[in-house]
Parts: sequence; structure tokens; C-alpha cells
Amino acid sequence: MCAAMSASSIARAGLMPEQTRLIFHEGQTQRSLMLANTNAYPVVVQTWVDNGEGNRAPENSVSAMIALPSVFRLQPQALQGLRIVYDGSALPKDRESVSWLNLYEIPPAKVDAPALSTRVAVAMNTQMKIFYRPAHLPSAPEKMAGTLTFRIEQQAGTWVLVCHNPSPYHASFSSLRVGVQGREQPVAKSLDMMAPPLSDKAYPLGDFTPGADARVPVSYTLIDDGGHYLDGHATASVHQMP
Repeated sequence: MCAAMSASSIARAGLMPEQTRLIFHEGQTQRSLMLANTNAYPVVVQTWVDNGEGNRAPENSVSAMIALPSVFRLQPQALQGLRIVYDGSALPKDRESVSWLNLYEIPPAKVDAPALSTRVAVAMNTQMKIFYRPAHLPSAPEKMAGTLTFRIEQQAGTWVLVCHNPSPYHASFSSLRVGVQGREQPVAKSLDMMAPPLSDKAYPLGDFTPGADARVPVSYTLIDDGGHYLDGHATASVHQMP
């Protein structure tokens, strides 16, 4: 789950979902999600699902998933159930698909709580992933990490770490690191760190300079179906331009 702040000097998401991700298995038409308002003030919540565009208005979003209710008011410390409904649209059968649930919380124009007098209450959008998983995929999701391979190459003059994901599942990275001259160099984080199924994902390496070694150690942290962090290690081949 990632939170995007619209503007603030001190801000945090006060709308908390009970899970970090939802998984639809083929045949399921809806899932439920409980939300809690941990703020000391009421909020108006707008919900919608998109395919990760990020720049579309909710009414223009396109997705096979629908969030209900789409707008509601939530009192401080109160709970609200949310239904995510699959509309039956055709989705790939050979790999899982991903959509993004948006939880947009709008605070009141004036917050009277004394403890918040030094804070700025702002509208915030929290996003969480919704995976649709077809039946009869050829491997189990927990086997995905063992299939990942890495290489380092130049693309448009920039060194990148490329993750090849041959599995039918998304590889959700929390972090990636490469070994450089005996130390670990973290890969810059982005809003979407996932390596899609059956494809490659390139991660810019910034000021990376390859040494004489043709292979570089890679360490990573994946997020599993339950939102747990799993550490792994691999080796990346370095593809030098002639």
C-alpha cells in the first residue's frame, strides 16, 4: 500500500484498511474490506478502482472492479465496510491482473481538536492493490521468488537493473539492493515497484558504475499475499556495451 499526499507539512493517512491487498480468485464476484477512521475528526471518503493511471478523475476510471459505497462519511474511530465487486469483464487467463483501490479521505474545512492545532489537515489518497487470480495457473505464488532472474544493462544511456519475471504472478518488491564494491546500493523506490508477470521490469540505478565483475549480487524484499516481508538473494549478470 502506498499513500500519496496532496499537500502538507505534517500529514499521515488516517483511513486504515484491515488488509494491505485484496485477492480475487476466479469464481469470486465480490470481496469485503473493513476501513477504520483513526483520525480525531470525521472524514468524507470517496472510493474508486482504476488500473493505476493516477491522473484520471474517478468518474473516468476504467476497471473490472467497482468499490461500493463510492462516497460516505466516517466519524472518528468508526468503522465502515466496503464491497469490491468484479463486474465480469474478460481478464487474462494465463496470468494474474492487478487493479488499484483508491481511498480518498477529505477532512472537514476546520478541525477543532486542540491536539491538531499545529497540524495541517489535508485530503489524502491511499492506494491498495487488488489482484485477480485465474484458476489453474501453472505454479503456486509462493514459488514465484525462485523463478526471478536479474541482469544489469544500459538503456538510453542509463544503467538499470532488469528483473525478468517468468511466473504468472506479480513480484511486489518493497526494496531492491545491488552490491557495489563490497557495499549495498539501494535501488531508488517508485510508486510501483512491481515486476509484472511474464515480462521484464527495469529499475534505474542512478550513479551506478559497473566494475570488472561480470556478475553482481542482488538482494531484495518481496511482499507476499498476506502483506509479509520476505527477503531473497540473487545474482545479476552485467551486460557491458562493446
